[in-house]
Amino acid sequence: MRITMNEDDQPLTPEAEAYLAIIERRIAQGLAHHPFPDGITSGLIRLDNDGKPYNPSIKEITRLVSGWFVKKDNKFYDVNNLQVSYTAQDLKQVIVNKTKVLFPELNLSKKDLGDFFRVLLDPPMTNANPEENIAVWSGHTVFIPANNQKIFFKDGVVSINLWQSPNYRGAVGVRGKALDEFLNYVIPVEAEREVFLDWLAWSLKYEEQKPRWAIMLYSQKQGTGKTVLTDLMKDLFGVANTSRINGVRQLVARFNKEVLQHKLVVVEEIELRKGSKEANQVKTLITEDSTTVEAKGLPSSVEDINCAFVMTSNHLPTWLEEADRRFYILNFDHEGYNNGGKDYDKFVGLVKNLKEQTSTEAGIKGIYDDLMARDLINHNAMSLNVMKHSTGIMKELQVLTPDVVKVELQEILEANNIVFFTSKQAKKLIELFANREANSQTHLFTELGYKKKRFAWGGIKSQKACWFKPSADPEYGEVLVGGIRAPMEHQINKVNGLLGSVNGEVTETSYTQGGKREW
Repeated sequence: MRITMNEDDQPLTPEAEAYLAIIERRIAQGLAHHPFPDGITSGLIRLDNDGKPYNPSIKEITRLVSGWFVKKDNKFYDVNNLQVSYTAQDLKQVIVNKTKVLFPELNLSKKDLGDFFRVLLDPPMTNANPEENIAVWSGHTVFIPANNQKIFFKDGVVSINLWQSPNYRGAVGVRGKALDEFLNYVIPVEAEREVFLDWLAWSLKYEEQKPRWAIMLYSQKQGTGKTVLTDLMKDLFGVANTSRINGVRQLVARFNKEVLQHKLVVVEEIELRKGSKEANQVKTLITEDSTTVEAKGLPSSVEDINCAFVMTSNHLPTWLEEADRRFYILNFDHEGYNNGGKDYDKFVGLVKNLKEQTSTEAGIKGIYDDLMARDLINHNAMSLNVMKHSTGIMKELQVLTPDVVKVELQEILEANNIVFFTSKQAKKLIELFANREANSQTHLFTELGYKKKRFAWGGIKSQKACWFKPSADPEYGEVLVGGIRAPMEHQINKVNGLLGSVNGEVTETSYTQGGKREW
């Protein structure tokens, strides 16, 4: 900051120049609000109802300060920045400086100050008060949106709530049209735009709850505004409450607690295989209210998750099942993209206006106020009605994206004349050729037209669960293959050969038994 004169100002005296230099230096150092003994300050002072500097009782101050820090292993930690630790002596200086800023009229004697720190740092066993003593931290963190309490007691120790109320929410909002104009361009279909805005408004208004379907922003082109929109959402939910990751690796990894302890989780450039373990994990995280999480150095635990998920991709999400109710997909392709789009200049202007509005807390608050005023009576955050709310890209996907791996598996089985195999073999076929989880076997083979029943063959007394084509007509230890009856074990052996092959092909073997050609 540099304090200057206008044309009508008189030249400053040397004393005034020195005064302004002190103020400028202190502002640059982050000390604008500190009540220095010289009385020079440019900061604001909190006043009470009588217009006098706020001067609470020592008991009130003790209760307030006790919520600023926690202690663990003889170190003290700032609840708003757990990466920072202090010794007891350093902490005393931090507390003194901070309380002076908040309560400039506070004037404690040496004895009062000593008593103050004894209550905070070394409470007597017979007179411990959890609202006045700095609590012992368990090392555990939680994430409870819309709750301003930072510490939660259980069994004599505390956990720390990582949610932080965004600063802009204390501001007076300034309304603008920048967001409406931007969204009208990137989401031109009004019905689609309204669904998105309702989802966003609901997720903000009911922060302590979890929407059970996610937003996906898709565009084939680069530079179409996906990041611009997710940046706005980050501002609305708060930077401290937002996690932004590239791909799903961190989301589904063992130590995923750090990612999931946020309200808004932005997954950029998501690309998965249909039916894969990772795809199933992502879907579970979207719909379930709790999951097992783990942080490095701490045991795993089952915890509530309150995440609202937003995903972006430049790849068509063909990994989604038909009519998947967990994703609302918006097509962000338009002619304003940053590599030759004919509307590029127009789009740049829309982005510029939106960024200008969101550059101030008042501008963000204006957008927040508009969202809070939305009528959400018809919005269902727990279930997405894909029949009613399918976007253009969702309808296109339902038509154009068959289950590729299912088709490929079908082709392999038909090419090798396989109509009968055990459930155990089915599991291995899925893992080898479909890249799916084994638990998808019932769904997958039913769709391929197979049925499941228990059979015995080749002198085996115990029956085994098997899949078969109805045309195979399995009975008496035989199946029908290409119009010829063959022993079931021949099919079993052929599948074993297929599982051991490299290219999905086995050598066709024909032989004669009892005058009949068998497979």
